[in-house]
Amino acid sequence: MSLARAIQAALIGAGALLAAAPAARGDAPSDRITALAAGANTLFALRSNAIVAFDRAGREIARCPRFEAASPERRAAPAAKALDAEEALRLAGLPDDDLDSAAAEDVLDDEGFTPKRHARPAIDDAIIAHALAASPGADDVWIATSGGVFRGHAGVCTRVALSHRDAIAVAAAAGAVAVATEQLLWRSDGAGAFRVAAGMAARPRALAVVDEQHTLVATDDAILEVGPYGITRTVLDRGGDALAVCGGAAIALSGDGVWTWTGDTPPRRAGARPLARTLSCGDGRGARFIATGDAVYASSDGAAWRQLRAWPGRSLAAAATVAGRIWAAVDDAVLPLEDMPTAALSPAPPVARPAPLPGLPPLATARLTTPLFPWPQLTVVFAGQRTPLREGWSAVVLIGFHLGRATISAADRRHLAAELVRRDAELAAQELEFAAPAGDDPSQEERLRALRQERKALR
Repeated sequence: MSLARAIQAALIGAGALLAAAPAARGDAPSDRITALAAGANTLFALRSNAIVAFDRAGREIARCPRFEAASPERRAAPAAKALDAEEALRLAGLPDDDLDSAAAEDVLDDEGFTPKRHARPAIDDAIIAHALAASPGADDVWIATSGGVFRGHAGVCTRVALSHRDAIAVAAAAGAVAVATEQLLWRSDGAGAFRVAAGMAARPRALAVVDEQHTLVATDDAILEVGPYGITRTVLDRGGDALAVCGGAAIALSGDGVWTWTGDTPPRRAGARPLARTLSCGDGRGARFIATGDAVYASSDGAAWRQLRAWPGRSLAAAATVAGRIWAAVDDAVLPLEDMPTAALSPAPPVARPAPLPGLPPLATARLTTPLFPWPQLTVVFAGQRTPLREGWSAVVLIGFHLGRATISAADRRHLAAELVRRDAELAAQELEFAAPAGDDPSQEERLRALRQERKALR
């Protein structure tokens, strides 16, 4: 009866394999690149779930097929053996999915199902690579996968941490690597073990390493900074989906624009968001930040973005910089941008220049900032004298000194002078704003006149 069950199961399995064969060929994974990371002299690309390395000239130099899906022909024979092995375990009274216990290994060894050991590592078909990261100071790549964190070098990918955990994001910098799962943030110095840095209340969308102590985490709700001992502060009270730290300056793509900050300074909205979904660091020569989406964009401050190149109708995954050269992942290849013609940009609309305003005399602040001297008060009295014998004049000179306390101190006078200058500069800025044409606003001229009168009153 057991033999009959085994034959029946084998026939069912063979039919299933035949039925699935056309679908497997039709559902073959695409060869396009889905992620890109730059090391010191190497570009690393995630293509068809395999890690491919390119040199600084764009030539493919190594390939790590650790996660690459096997072809249907290579899967056919192992699939039949796996079915027979499961039946053998059931016949032995063991769970059919228990392939690692000592009893299961003995049964499979007796039946001849123990896989032979090969010099080359077996392909991990069940592991899916999610993200890549590399440090500009090394030529290693860190890979976040559904089976943990791997490190790739010279075409060899080795699992280094978080076995059987789904790592969804990774970031690397000099002396630090950060990895995130859905609920935890992990950190390492790149050479030692990964340790839990903080717990996550929301699923991380992107990571960026600030320095050896701090990590930025972007979620759907906020952008957080995780410091030593798991201390977490909210940097931005809105979600983001792309992060980068370039030369000490942090940049984030949020739903309402581009935000930038440095260190502990509050973030500021730099400008509108380009049509991009990824961020990376540029060469620093006018392209400090690189954004990739429908095209490749460059910016020096996160406010003004210029389009470098676009490939309409083609898949543009990411861009990265190696040795001062920007490369873009287009379909299944990496292409240098400086060898491509710059996309023509539509001319910017002319900026309305405000009409020149008449000048005003300088503020009388000298009398407030110069030191006071107690000048005397001089009074002269002339009097006439007439008697029956003679006539004459007399003059009386009265000199008075103010020896009392001054009505306002020197510090207060300097503060008053500074306040006059600040107020005048504020009014001048408002004047420039109202001096520009504003369409059909009838109150603009009146407000401009009121501002000019207030500036005159300060003088």
